[in-house]
Amino acid sequence: MSNKKSSCWLTLALIAELLWTPAVLGASSFSERPDVHRFVLAMADKHGFDAGELTRLFAQVKPRPSVSRTMTQRVAKPAPWERYRSNCVNAWNIRHGVNFWNANAEALARAKQVYGVPEEVIVAIIGVETRYGKLRLPYPALDTLATLAFDYPRRANFFRGELEQYLLLMREEGEDPRAVRGSYAGAIGIPQFMPSSYRSYAVDFDEDGRRDLWHNPSDAIGSVANYLKAYGWNGGQPVAMRAHLQQDAPTDSGALASDGLEPVRSLAALQALGVAPDRQLPPETPVALHTVEMNGEQELWLGLNNFYVITRYNHSLYYALAVYQLGNEIRLARMEATQ
Repeated sequence: MSNKKSSCWLTLALIAELLWTPAVLGASSFSERPDVHRFVLAMADKHGFDAGELTRLFAQVKPRPSVSRTMTQRVAKPAPWERYRSNCVNAWNIRHGVNFWNANAEALARAKQVYGVPEEVIVAIIGVETRYGKLRLPYPALDTLATLAFDYPRRANFFRGELEQYLLLMREEGEDPRAVRGSYAGAIGIPQFMPSSYRSYAVDFDEDGRRDLWHNPSDAIGSVANYLKAYGWNGGQPVAMRAHLQQDAPTDSGALASDGLEPVRSLAALQALGVAPDRQLPPETPVALHTVEMNGEQELWLGLNNFYVITRYNHSLYYALAVYQLGNEIRLARMEATQ
């Protein structure tokens, strides 16, 4: 849903935070910088903020260089699938996922009815993001977004937009922008929405008059479902499935390399290359072929439209596959517990 990374790896960011040097901790105030001054004036002109108040706010911002380092490291050297999976699809997440489902069964069932998104997908996303709201988010969101907006040139435009959205969100929700904590990429709340996504897709699902993604599981559940529906979730349709190569399949590894995230090849085209799905699908079904290495063996997966929608929440094959697998494990564990 965002351009953040999964909280399965927030531990790495916390380690980087502990490695700060005293020189970094003593960095000069953001409010003294010309680029920040221009941003403040633009916010005052465009949205009616008080320039003096914003300047005083930015004087309290602490630079967080570790978040820029973490962003760079994650792009340069992503973790292998096996390690990523073990951090997300594990006994703790499954057990607590069942508990979260049981505690919020009514809201989850209503979200499925309203938006068509299965309970296990919503639960798994919240589990991967913040361990069902139990994860202590490590960074002051204002510090993080300001650092990435002004000291991370690779994606400065994106993060300046998110900083703008964050300040607007804080004003709308009556929150202190200094008090909210988030991920190393500036995502906030139980479902880890970026500020622009919070403003666009958060819903007051329990109708108490407030969209509260920080403390209210019901609002988080409805908002996750609303986000996925807005990006094209098709209720009642499959998400992904395993596939295998037929014995007489061609050996052209290039033709069988992972596709992009969007399903643009027909199943019939892949079947002509010897790829067989583990479940029957109409031959015209749009799919994307994904390959991951697990226990030294290559696994083939077919991602359908709903799998692609999950990648709109986090633009990562590993993220979507972890959500899909964790959701299935939670659903099976819950069924077994009730038998």
